[in-house]
Amino acid sequence: MCRAIGGTVSLSLLVFLSMAPLKAQDLPASLVSLLEQREEQAGDAESWVQYYERLMQHPLNLNAASRRQLEETGLLSLFQVESVLAWRERYGAIRSATELSFVEGFSAETVAELRPFFSFGEPSSGKGASQTYSARFKKKWKQAGFSISSKGIYESEAFSAAAVIDNDPLERFPDFVSVSTRYKGFYAGDFTARFGQGLVLWKAFSLTAFGTPSSLARRGNGLQVRHSSSETGYFRGAGWSGEFGRFSASAFVSRTPVDARVVDGKYTSIATDGLHATEAERAKRHAMHEYVAGANLGYEAGRWRFGLTAAAYTYDKHNGRRVQDYNRYQQYDGPWGNLSVDFQGSLGSLRLFGEAAVDAHFAPAVLAGAIWSPSYSFETSLQLRCYSPSYIATHAGAWSTLSSVSNQIGATYAAQAILGAWTLRLNADIAWYPWKRYRKEAGGWGFKARIQAVRTFSGGAEGEVQLVWSGRPKAKVRISLPFGEAWQCGIRAEANTGGVAGYAEVRWKPSRRWDLSARATLWSAKDWDSRICFYERGVPESFLVENYYGKGIGAYLVVKYAPTRNVELWAKVQQGYCAYFVRIFIPG
Repeated sequence: MCRAIGGTVSLSLLVFLSMAPLKAQDLPASLVSLLEQREEQAGDAESWVQYYERLMQHPLNLNAASRRQLEETGLLSLFQVESVLAWRERYGAIRSATELSFVEGFSAETVAELRPFFSFGEPSSGKGASQTYSARFKKKWKQAGFSISSKGIYESEAFSAAAVIDNDPLERFPDFVSVSTRYKGFYAGDFTARFGQGLVLWKAFSLTAFGTPSSLARRGNGLQVRHSSSETGYFRGAGWSGEFGRFSASAFVSRTPVDARVVDGKYTSIATDGLHATEAERAKRHAMHEYVAGANLGYEAGRWRFGLTAAAYTYDKHNGRRVQDYNRYQQYDGPWGNLSVDFQGSLGSLRLFGEAAVDAHFAPAVLAGAIWSPSYSFETSLQLRCYSPSYIATHAGAWSTLSSVSNQIGATYAAQAILGAWTLRLNADIAWYPWKRYRKEAGGWGFKARIQAVRTFSGGAEGEVQLVWSGRPKAKVRISLPFGEAWQCGIRAEANTGGVAGYAEVRWKPSRRWDLSARATLWSAKDWDSRICFYERGVPESFLVENYYGKGIGAYLVVKYAPTRNVELWAKVQQGYCAYFVRIFIPG
């Protein structure tokens, strides 16, 4: 996703049957930091960015949202959520960003950062219908073929639908087609599922554990229509979700195609890259299917929620992979499944959460945690986990330092303190791996930590210092300086034991019509393990987290021109890379 995007020419067209503009390139610094972490950890960055882009396109109504909806955004601390609910109960609707700044826990700087994600409509106002269409074409200078990705999305209160077509270079058209529909509580086509804390079913993106203390507790939102062009990480079938007073229920069945190498009726490997350009890759395309049935039952009483989640699944081909010490407990053949119970609730300023699960052979996995948010100025959390070496949950997505939810006993701690203009954050994770891993012996330890200090100055200037340990020490310094109403400058430098990188950037936004930004980057890193990740601004419907390694100098320029209120023209020019984008807003 990073350097592979470089050296392409892209042409994109997006037609919005809505007046709400999408400010996809103005992610807050805190979200940019998490995005860079996800790239370093090979996370699902596309779904992650897409969620917040769509949230900016359709901001959450701060007066109509429930406690659970506010928490699911991952943007508010537990104290801020309670402050919003208490204000609404006592004074009624929050009618503007200015009024939000009077709510305890929301400074003017915080409100400015959150403003793109929330609206202030009346609680009774329903969600209007919106339609979007996008098409993106890419071409590398010295590579045959081109790629195309096209999406069409319709959303309303009762009905939603999405269609995605995606082709990589030299793939036969259409290579990947995804169709998702929802009518009230019924789902058909492709969808995602998130339940509990993710020990059984979490087929969607999640926030990293190195975010705010509140992010340690997962907020599952059940079945959801899928908009991503990724060819993995979804279910294909039919499902239903409903609520009956304090009870909620969800159920689904799925028959999802899987790319795999099949020999003599047995699969020897599973491919997840979604590439089908060569004959060997085409032979793996949809070579087998996975059948899944899942269900969740929830009960909510006041500030407490309890859930029961079950999943059963199997492939239509037998397992033919070689059994070795490091993968002995991560393979199964024939029917498999998982069962779990979870809870989440509040006792004053204390939030408790947890989940306990077993697989088909009764191997256990347990996690539990607490978040304490006594005031806006302080929040802390602790999560403990114990995953059996033999716990197998193909569709789990709970926090884990490995690619699977298994083979570890660990703890994750987070704290955040606001002292005047300073925001201080501490994150730490320690894990012990009792069973052998790939190229690692049994009984190994893992540790990583982050210390971050952010200083906000009058006039909107901001400075940040961050120290990270993740196998090797790393340091980051960032400074953002506004000049008047139109200009903003920034510098950033980052270094580890194997490399260093830095950039200087400037942005000019004199009016609604014009928005220009430029950046020059210098880097020197000896290898891939020493790489440094920087988020780069781009045209809408695209994003880039560049991995810098080796030695080099780079630069880019992004230009936006809006000749009318309903038309935007974008261009990005970079070394060996150009992107063009036209966006039209149509009232409706």
